[in-house]
Amino acid sequence: MRTVRELRWAGAIAYLAALAVGLLAAFLTHLLFRGQGRFGWEGFNTVGVAEGLVFVLVFTFSLWAAKRAVRVPCTTLLTAGLVAPPSAGKVARSLPTIEQVESFEGRLAVLTEGGEPLGVLGLEDHMVPWEQAPVVPADVAVSELSSLFWKNPVVFVVDDGRVVGVITRERFFQLMGFGRLA
Repeated sequence: MRTVRELRWAGAIAYLAALAVGLLAAFLTHLLFRGQGRFGWEGFNTVGVAEGLVFVLVFTFSLWAAKRAVRVPCTTLLTAGLVAPPSAGKVARSLPTIEQVESFEGRLAVLTEGGEPLGVLGLEDHMVPWEQAPVVPADVAVSELSSLFWKNPVVFVVDDGRVVGVITRERFFQLMGFGRLA
């Protein structure tokens, strides 16, 4: 799973590569027509419009190919990495931690011993060991969690062994733009 920083870099590199390919294709079209194309401040002609159309088509196709190759969200790609999804640590909601099973009240909680998580209560009928629970680091981008939500209703977020919180499937879908699921 990639961090927000890695997604930003991937989006910027993919965007710049698509831009370079589009400009190269437009330049080759310009050379093909012996530099007769005008598409700018000085006016325009059909050869210039053809050069502009070649740029737009090649740039669009290159963006599509880059998005499939580097698997970044559209907003990250189209803004060249300026806009990226938030990290899991920023999205996670706090979660109670308990030291004894007797104090469990029936909702989701992390059972700890000496500050170290042992398991999760409330996820299933029995305690789920911490090693089997879906856990991600706090700096992972939220958009990278979709594969975990196919199998699990929640994902736990940790930072240096400390439990930061939990992200529910409903919260994830709201963040990704799917709205409420019935």
